Amino acid sequence: MVQRPDFSSDLSPEEFLSYYWYKTELEEICRDFGLPSYGTKAELTAYIQQFLEGKPASQIKRLRRTKPAGGLKADQISPETKLLDSGFKLDKEARQFFADYYGQEKFTFKKVMAIKLREVERLEDKEATVADLIAVLENPDLVSQETPEEKSYQWNRFVKDFRQDPLSKDYREPLKVAALLWRGVKNSQDEKVYTSQLLADHQAELTQYLK
Repeated sequence: MVQRPDFSSDLSPEEFLSYYWYKTELEEICRDFGLPSYGTKAELTAYIQQFLEGKPASQIKRLRRTKPAGGLKADQISPETKLLDSGFKLDKEARQFFADYYGQEKFTFKKVMAIKLREVERLEDKEATVADLIAVLENPDLVSQETPEEKSYQWNRFVKDFRQDPLSKDYREPLKVAALLWRGVKNSQDEKVYTSQLLADHQAELTQYLK
């Protein structure tokens, strides 16, 4: 099984993102390297990713969300509307705009739209427009579904399913056992979910944790 390396500035962004990191670890990394150390797990991950991509720590600023007093009405939205600092949000007015744009009676927001909007906020992309949301809506492959939030959700679900398995009661330090199993799943091509078969597959490594 591939062990997660200790963090260093020599890691590639891809290698860093391929492993699971706790939020407390991300905060410590940010403090150690002079990066903004406050924010959501996704924001901390983005700061470290920028650092590993070669951006000087002094140029990586904390994301500050600006919230205009009021949102936009449907008739004020167009494909050219900026996603940041314009008052745009994925609310009922935006839903009406997209319904009108596509000639539909009702419109339902898709997951890729929320992912794209979070990406724009994280990167502070002030040039992004509603047209970018339309693009990912029509071409979902343009945006990665593997966001930091999604990875965190996968891990949390994995732990929950592991703890609900009666077989997990046979082990001491269940969180360590779950983390060991997760590393194996995370570095494989398998679906990122817990199954009892994982306990059998990793039996030799888990013996030390048996009660």
